[in-house]
Amino acid sequence: MESDIELDPWGNPYQYLNIANGGNRIRGRVRKDRNLVPLNTDFDIYSMGPDGESRPPLTARHSWDDIVRASNGSFIGIASDY
Repeated sequence: MESDIELDPWGNPYQYLNIANGGNRIRGRVRKDRNLVPLNTDFDIYSMGPDGESRPPLTARHSWDDIVRASNGSFIGIASDY
């Protein structure tokens, strides 16, 4: 049986957060840059990197190796490069 879930390069599911329709239940989970500004206004999709750990601010050590989507899709790459 084939799954519809997309996997990152390490075989783990990508994480998805609907920001536009999330309301208060997503507060604290939105990904943020070094100035604590949200990376996106529509949705976050990211891989938790090879260590499988992540935190909302990209400045957190566990987020440096994440693959992130930022600037509403204008950037896709390693969090430490954003």
